[in-house]
Amino acid sequence: MTSTSATVLVVDDDATIRLLLGAGLANLGFCVLEADNGHTALELFRTRRPDLVLIDVSMPGLNGFQLVRAMHSMLGGAFLPLVMLTGSDDLETRRKALEAGATDVITKPFQLRSLANFLHGLLKEAV
Repeated sequence: MTSTSATVLVVDDDATIRLLLGAGLANLGFCVLEADNGHTALELFRTRRPDLVLIDVSMPGLNGFQLVRAMHSMLGGAFLPLVMLTGSDDLETRRKALEAGATDVITKPFQLRSLANFLHGLLKEAV
């Protein structure tokens, strides 16, 4: 896989998921920002302008659906890939995510290399 300078914001309240996903994506050439909640994610979105955002569905405070709606309504957010991560592989979660404005939904667990390839594809489409 080729290196990239794309910045990915990983939003998950689970520190282990953030650590594994962040370190794995960084090793594959991504610049990674991390947020443990929706409010921090919104601030990073405003100030750092990531190229793509990975958002956990279930979080305290702002859940993933609310966060996607908020980011989607912000300047540039409608054109940014917003990918939701969920442990639930059901149609209702997928429907709600897409209605909120998510680009796609990925079910946990996932293979890191497959995820990185998917993200590269989304970034090419967003250009």
